[in-house]
Amino acid sequence: MQSYMWILVLIFAAAVITYLRSVRTKEEDNSGDERYLIGMGGIYKGQTFPIGKEIVIGRDANQCGIIYPNGTKGVSSVHCKVKIEKERVALIDLASSYGTFRDNGERLSPNMIYYLGPGDGFYMGDAENTFLVK
Repeated sequence: MQSYMWILVLIFAAAVITYLRSVRTKEEDNSGDERYLIGMGGIYKGQTFPIGKEIVIGRDANQCGIIYPNGTKGVSSVHCKVKIEKERVALIDLASSYGTFRDNGERLSPNMIYYLGPGDGFYMGDAENTFLVK
């Protein structure tokens, strides 16, 4: 009977250790480093996209992570890039034809870095193509 008790104690200890490791892994995964974009209008309204290290937006399926259909008004083939730089979200217009704009209407200068915080938005060419940073 006593050997069964030790087996139960070992099984219980293993279960507790497994549980604690899984909780720690989930906390590490949700450490706040994951940033993403939320589509606020157009074809991507309501969709979310993790930024990862960087994500390029445009019409060229070979170079972009968020791809607009050919002929989308206001979106160049390789329009802009969003990346994580020094733990901040950086937005860069890639010399697009129609321009990239902050949500306040400010047009970004090509190839310049603009930092965005949570809740900041930007759009490409037309305000219908708006994304929000989370």
